[in-house]
Formats: sequence, structure tokens, C-alpha cells
Amino acid sequence: MKKTIGKIIEVSGPIVKVEFGEKKLPPLYNLLKVENSQTLLEVEEYESLGICKCLALGLAEGLERGAICQDTGDSITVPEPRRKELLGRILDVFGKPIDGKGKIATKKKVSIFKSPPSFSEQKCHLKVLETGIKVIDLICPFLKGGKIGLFGGAGVGKTVLLTELIHNIAFKKKGISVFAGVGERTREAQELYQELQRNNVLKNTILVLGEMGESPGIRFRTAFSAVRIAESLRDKKEDVMFFIDNIYRFAMAGMERAAMLGKLPQELGYQATLSSDIGKLEDRIATTQKGSITSVQAIYVPADDFTDPAIVATFPHLDSIVVLSRQEAAQGHYPALDILKSSSSALDLEIVGERHYKIATEVKSYLQKYQDLQHIISILGIEELSQKDRIVAKRAERLRRFLTQPLFTTEVFSGKKGVYVSLGKTLEGCERILNGEFDEVDLSKLYMKGEI
Repeated sequence: MKKTIGKIIEVSGPIVKVEFGEKKLPPLYNLLKVENSQTLLEVEEYESLGICKCLALGLAEGLERGAICQDTGDSITVPEPRRKELLGRILDVFGKPIDGKGKIATKKKVSIFKSPPSFSEQKCHLKVLETGIKVIDLICPFLKGGKIGLFGGAGVGKTVLLTELIHNIAFKKKGISVFAGVGERTREAQELYQELQRNNVLKNTILVLGEMGESPGIRFRTAFSAVRIAESLRDKKEDVMFFIDNIYRFAMAGMERAAMLGKLPQELGYQATLSSDIGKLEDRIATTQKGSITSVQAIYVPADDFTDPAIVATFPHLDSIVVLSRQEAAQGHYPALDILKSSSSALDLEIVGERHYKIATEVKSYLQKYQDLQHIISILGIEELSQKDRIVAKRAERLRRFLTQPLFTTEVFSGKKGVYVSLGKTLEGCERILNGEFDEVDLSKLYMKGEI
């Protein structure tokens, strides 16, 4: 097949204009190979009948006017995984291994661009996925095939919780995990790799990384490369856990990419296509008749501002919202969930059953009353409360301590062995505290323990 040949006519940073013969333009998102350069160009838009505007996927240094470009005839592709070939491997946006463990055996490659499944192909599971983390299983249970957002500012434990979930699901469920590292620090990727290796769950995980130092084009496409691998596994009747760290960085890469292409920004400088960019990714994370994709997404909240447009754009796509709080972290409540702000569509009488629903609602009620009493307690002390309010405060304190838990991921730092607690044991513990069985037990006896 004859390849389309073009010539670079302008280089402006990472934006490269390439001239082809009239009506010979390559399709949008195709990759162009530049003569004597390792950098690939992605066709982003057409400027006229013979000129296209491209984005350099990598360093633009060394690209010059007059250089010859050749259409590769395809967009970005990743290996189509047979079950075990990609497990335990780290890939870049192009599906190439970057872990020094040699080439990947699979020959077949698939484009990262794919239409989301139609409504008739999709399937809805009303089955709760147990995580072994008490506070999550009780307050915001995850649905199999659902989408979960871990919201929080810097340093409140999003990546730690994400790693813990990878560990628990691989450890107990024997499922396959696909992890997309979008715009995160190289140090974090290295730590994650070592953590998964130490906990013996790397063998069930595929990592796709586009780190902070990469160009916006690469960071933006990394999420699509990872979701394409997850889709391929799902279509082979696998149940996949899909982890993204971090959706905010994905939105930021999209903003940088749009700014480079000269698009007019909207509120706070975000691209006008912010909602549709996030929607294109989220719509593909779907469960079908063949298999399921359950997605857990870390979402950085800039300056702890939940009204930021990038944060608001993610809310409509999520089934469970887990809010991590700086205040809870400061009090030593790990995982640092803000129980009153976190929610899940799965916490429904029809889905979790009467006992779970009743206990979770009662726990939230006690914690809400305790929060309302905080002002009086801080000024006058707990002794000035009525007998009824004192009991509420006592039980709320004990419930919050019981819902802390040592994690497998933090064993190295805390010195405490991680524990996996079944939902049944979590419900039993909360029930006994609510019934007053531990009213006189010292708070330290309930702090950072497993089952009661």
C-alpha cells in the first residue's frame, strides 16, 4: 500500500503544520513519522484542503521546516492482550514495554480509538464488590461494574487507598487490574511498582504510564491506551478492575493540549471541550454482556475546591463518591474518609439489604449528631451535655475509631500489619458499638484494629 508523504512547513513548539497534496490528507488522529526523528506527530485538525495541524508526541526539538513526513496509516495502537502476556508489565502510551523485561510476545495490535458499547450491549450489575476496607464497605459500597471516584486534595491518601484496593482485589478476588498513571510523578510510579511487587500482586496487574515529564499529547492519550487494554480483556470475558491516577491530571493535559492548538478557553482556563473529553473516556469504561470493568479513579481536588469545573465534570459519571478529608487525616483517622460527604448509589435497601442499610444510616446519624455537638463540647466540655447527648458522643467517637484500619500498603511506614475485614465483621462491630456494648471501653482499644 502506498504511504502518503507530506512536508513540514511550520514548527511552533509542539505544534507542527504538515503540507500534503490537495485532498491527500491523512485521517484525523493518524500518526506521522518524521524522517530522521524518533518523534511521532498526531494529526489533530485540518487547516485547509492540503495542510493539517499536528501535535508532537514527544520532544519537538530537532524538527525543522522541509522535513519529510510519512503517514503510518494508523493511530496510536496497543497490544491486544491474551490473558497472561501483559500481566506484570509496564507499558507506555504506544503499548511498548518500559520495564526492561524484554519484548511483548503478542503480535496483534489495536487502535486506542473505539466507540463505547451501545446501550443494548451494556449490562448493569447490582452486586456489591467487597473491598475489605471497613469504612468503604459500610458507608459507600462499590458496585461490580461501577465507577468510583476518590476525591481529595494533596497528601490525603488517594494513591495509598488506590494501591490498597489493587492489593485487596487482586489478593482476594484474583481479578485482573489495569492501572493508568496519568501525569503523576515518576517517583510515585516507581513506589507503586515496588509496592505491588512487595505485596505479590504485580503478577495480576498491567500498568500503563504517561508521567508528569511527558508531553501533554502523551499524557492525554495514556488514559485511552489503558482503557483500550481494559476493553480488550473485558471482551475476552474477564472481570477487570480499572484504576486511574489521576483524572484531574488527565483534564489538565487536555487543557494544555487545547491551548497549544489555539482553542479558546472557558472558565478558569479549561478547554471548552472539558466535559466531552471526560465523557469520551468515561463512556468507554462500561460493563457489557461479555465482562465487566469496575473503575476506581483518583481525582485531585485543587486547593480543596469541589466547585472547580474539572471536578464538577466528573460527578455525573460516578456511582460512588469517596471524599478524603484533610481534617480526618490530621486526627489520625486512616483511611481519611469524610463519612458524611461520601456517598454511593449502592447504599440502597434493595441492593445491600435491610441490615446493612439500617446500620450504615444509623452510623451516619450518630456522626452527624456528634458533629452538631462539637461546638458545645469544645467550649463547655462533654460533661455539660445531657445524658442522651453524652451517649451519642461516646458511641460516635467509638464508631469513628473502629472505622480506622491498618493497611497492607502502609505496613512499611506504620509498622502495623495490614488487615482485610469482611463486610459481615464490619456490620457486626458497628452493631455492637451502636447497642452500647463498648460505651466504657477505652478509645485506643478500637483504634487501628481489624474486626472487633
